[in-house]
Amino acid sequence: MKNGAEKENNRNEEPEENSKVFLRRWYILILFSFFTLHSCAVWNTWGPIAKTAKKVYGWTDGTLTLFTLWGCLDFPIFFLPSAWLLGRSLRWSVVIAAFCMLLGSSIRCLPLVFPLDDQAFTYLCHAGAIINAICGPVAMSAPIQISSAWFPPTERTFATSIGQMFNALGVGVSFIFGTFIVREASEDCELDPPSSDNILCLNKESDLKLARDDIDILLLIHGGISLVIFLLILLYFPSQPPKPPSISATEPRTLFLEGFKTLLKSRTAWFTMITYSMSQGLVQMWQSVMIINILNLEIEGVTEKWASMLGIVISFVAVAASIGFAFILKWFRKRMKHVIILLLAVSGTIFIVVALLFQVLQSFC
Repeated sequence: MKNGAEKENNRNEEPEENSKVFLRRWYILILFSFFTLHSCAVWNTWGPIAKTAKKVYGWTDGTLTLFTLWGCLDFPIFFLPSAWLLGRSLRWSVVIAAFCMLLGSSIRCLPLVFPLDDQAFTYLCHAGAIINAICGPVAMSAPIQISSAWFPPTERTFATSIGQMFNALGVGVSFIFGTFIVREASEDCELDPPSSDNILCLNKESDLKLARDDIDILLLIHGGISLVIFLLILLYFPSQPPKPPSISATEPRTLFLEGFKTLLKSRTAWFTMITYSMSQGLVQMWQSVMIINILNLEIEGVTEKWASMLGIVISFVAVAASIGFAFILKWFRKRMKHVIILLLAVSGTIFIVVALLFQVLQSFC
């Protein structure tokens, strides 16, 4: 205990010239956050416009679900190579991940240059979803490495939460893109007359073409944003600052293979992984297909636009609350476990109440 205290005191007494906090750390974090946000928005391109896309391209719910499922199927394949690459170079990990996002979002724009039928376009969308999903492990794990390399200990929890939660915010942004770029559509205008001239009738050939044009614009926007983010990362995204933000940032890291074996044997690591995946992964996957699920219930008054607005509210409120709690947690660093347990308990209670409320409402519909 005495040696540990003396070691800590020696760290605190280290000359200031050995460590420095750079203002550019916020640029690195913001740039990465926009990358992880947009990669998630590309992943959930089709969920917010499910009804329109099915009519325009002749897809089924299964096709749309598979587009988002590729993100989950890619993760167990590419998380080990991503972890190894992150241990080698943060910069090149993010550059390669951003390029995958660019390639995955751009390949869907090929029919705008080369005439292809809908079947070929569907294959391109699957390929784009698979390629974009390759960047997922880097997008979700690099925030920890960025915060430890660029931020002092007092800011690391807050910085990590921003990098992590901006990925979840991408789902909300995808709903914004889908809602405001692709016009609302009605499948049968004779039985369900549109309430506005801006609502397309998908049983009309002319309106079907307008819906296809809207989707083309959406895909071009995704590809253009991906290109800008990739170029910015390629121009400047160093792995670490010229001087470390703290003495702890200079400590040697565990070797990849040794660390991986340790995690496999750690019961705590397994429990943490299961808790995180159950509390975060299931919710995010549900959000990506929530419009398909909600519209299939055929509840009166619930439209694609209404469901999209619900998705926007869910994402932005959840991310704002998460970042806010992370900012507060810096004063409760010694009780973080208890705070997380409390938050998970509250979250679980809300899910149960909402599920029961939904069952009651459904019985009256």
